[in-house]
Amino acid sequence: MDKLLSLFIFLLIPVVGWGQQKLTLSGYIRDAVSGESLLGATIRVKDKVNQGSTANNYGFYSLTLTQGSYTLIAQYLGYQSQEISLNLTQNQQQNILLTPASVQVQEVVISDKRPDEQVKSTQMSQIILPMEQVKTLPVLFGETDILKTIQLLPGIKSGGEGNTGFYVRGGGADQNLVLLDEAVVYNPGHLFNFFSVFNSDAIRNTTVIKGNMPARYGGRLASVLDISMKEGNKEKFQGTGGVGLIASRFLVEGPLAQQKASFMISGRRTYLDVIANPFLKNTSQGGVPYSFFDLNAKVNYTLSRKDRLYLSGYLGQDVGAFDLSDGRFQADFNWGNKIAVARWNHLFSEKMFLNVSGIYNRYRFIFDSHFDNYDSKLDTGVEDVGVKVDFDYYPSLRHTLQYGLQYTKHLVTPRTGTAQTDEGVDFATDRVRRKQAHEAAFYLSDDWVLSDKLTINLGIRASGLRQTGPFTQFNFDNTGKLIDSISYQAGQKVKEYLALEPRLSFRYIVSPTASIKAGISRNAQYLHLVSNAYTALPVDIWVPSSALVKPQYSWQYTAGYFRNFKENTYEASVEVYYKTLENQLEYREGYVPGPLNKDLEYEFVAGQGRSYGAEIFIRKNQGRMQGWLGYALARTTRTFPDLNGGRTFPARSDRRHDVSLVSSYKYNEKWTLGGTFTLGTGQAVTLPERRYVVEDAVIYQYGARNGFRMQSNHRLDLSATYQKNQKKRLNSSWTFAVYNAYGRHNPFFYYIDNEGSAYDATLLVKAKKVSVFPFPIPSVTWNFSF
Repeated sequence: MDKLLSLFIFLLIPVVGWGQQKLTLSGYIRDAVSGESLLGATIRVKDKVNQGSTANNYGFYSLTLTQGSYTLIAQYLGYQSQEISLNLTQNQQQNILLTPASVQVQEVVISDKRPDEQVKSTQMSQIILPMEQVKTLPVLFGETDILKTIQLLPGIKSGGEGNTGFYVRGGGADQNLVLLDEAVVYNPGHLFNFFSVFNSDAIRNTTVIKGNMPARYGGRLASVLDISMKEGNKEKFQGTGGVGLIASRFLVEGPLAQQKASFMISGRRTYLDVIANPFLKNTSQGGVPYSFFDLNAKVNYTLSRKDRLYLSGYLGQDVGAFDLSDGRFQADFNWGNKIAVARWNHLFSEKMFLNVSGIYNRYRFIFDSHFDNYDSKLDTGVEDVGVKVDFDYYPSLRHTLQYGLQYTKHLVTPRTGTAQTDEGVDFATDRVRRKQAHEAAFYLSDDWVLSDKLTINLGIRASGLRQTGPFTQFNFDNTGKLIDSISYQAGQKVKEYLALEPRLSFRYIVSPTASIKAGISRNAQYLHLVSNAYTALPVDIWVPSSALVKPQYSWQYTAGYFRNFKENTYEASVEVYYKTLENQLEYREGYVPGPLNKDLEYEFVAGQGRSYGAEIFIRKNQGRMQGWLGYALARTTRTFPDLNGGRTFPARSDRRHDVSLVSSYKYNEKWTLGGTFTLGTGQAVTLPERRYVVEDAVIYQYGARNGFRMQSNHRLDLSATYQKNQKKRLNSSWTFAVYNAYGRHNPFFYYIDNEGSAYDATLLVKAKKVSVFPFPIPSVTWNFSF
């Protein structure tokens, strides 16, 4: 802590004198139509590369300049840039309203330049996706999905056909920090992960960081997906919605008090069960026993010029059932997320901004089944309660400081269950109990402008986790027999881990339109996801670092060249990275899923990982044709002393080649066309090479771990959106889409089957492919607003 304090004082020493002679311009950058904050918008002095500021997550900016007259440029992707002339003679507050690119306003001067944040900022591997662009892309069953869209970016790879799970630069699915209004989302999937929990109507902004994440983010190794919900229109009441093939959605927003408060509430639900069940009730099908829903809500209130309050929440649930074998096997299952966030903003001065957040989130999965006279129940999940205190301090043009504290109490249910017959309990996981852990962190970062060409970002994050009782640690011998145990009382320390996570990156301006960036970062992760590859149900198990499981750590080294063309109409980048991973988890050799009366952590083995690659990204941000081209060349490996004979093997996230082409074209005022094409190396999996029958028992002999490569994936999706003539009260559009336009049979999984006969020596054991969507899937969606 003393070292961190010394660093903090050191960073402030050079700016004390400057701050006394300068004046500060500050305020909020907002949407001119709705009044919502534009987080990440930029404001800078015209023709001065390093004299500018970026709005924080609440749209607040602060810019310290010497007294005088200036022309400032405010910019945000998807909005018209605005030039502002002012004479700065004293500290001044000025809120800025930016107009969406599709709306014309005569009262302001509009610049034809687009944002150049890619070249100017020190942040690497970051992409901001406006929802307006996302909604023009082809979708599955008419449901716009932000997680499907980010999988089209280089370095981000899909977990499988139609799946919302994703891998970033060789990291596992659990190594992505997914946030909704600052709350962690542990399971972002609906409908067995074919759709995400993020309703596009309720989303305001999406930021993806693929590496070298800022110090304010932590707890994961690979990436950050930071999603912000809409705040609600402060100017007028309005509604939007849509009716698709499997779900409908509706959003309403508006002012609660003029210029003081606003609200937003949005809902989405599938309705195949409602429509189909009356017709299938008396048939062998019986009905469609599955549905999911989402509910998003947000309220913000301006308490005073210096204080603002936000309340936001999310509730989502999947509910389903099975009824098979003439009723002999019945099962009910449900899973979902609950999120509640309260945030208070306070402006201490033109240079100091505070945000305090109280966060609650819970993910839970429950599976109840009945087979003949045998009943069983599985329960797993995570429940968090936390608080965050974040400061943004703008002492001068040369320094922008961010620092704060974060604390989360985790209550993790790795896997508990019971199984019983009519005679009573046959099995119960009495030894498997919920884990309690406390995770905390302090962070400090500084964007330091050293010269007109060179800017560095220094960051440090000190983090730790403490596992506490009640907890009983059981010790077993090699045969699984219980030897003894150690019991810990409530609140008693079981195990503690501490880590320092330094972050360093720099940006060097090569020319007004090009820059070179490089960075190094260390990350620690204290919660781990253990995936079950034997079922499509989302029964992945979250476990905390404990006396049995060590934290994961990573070092990532990144460098890149960034260039904009034709006054920022085009942006291009080439990045290379190298990443090392420690304490990666896998199931032990020979593990078979089944009921266990001991912690699942006893079934894990730990090893090391390595990932490296190169990414090319070209995006067109302006004009009738917009979109991007991405390509990634990568390799990801794992080495475990207890797996694969200690030999290095490809990770499940290893994909050598990934290509994506994304485009939207505004044909005329009524029609907008969209298309995406993806091509990628197949996933590495482990399959049996031989099988034997010994005394009526089938024995499989597996090949090398992840030694089989699935067939490559490629797919073309198309869409067309028709905008009807606008009316005074109701505007509407129709979106027509085709998923998998040429019917590619992409592999979802493989199974082993026999061909021929053993009696005539023609018996062959082959891996056969199963595809989920081996044909074109058309969809139509009616969207409306009023």
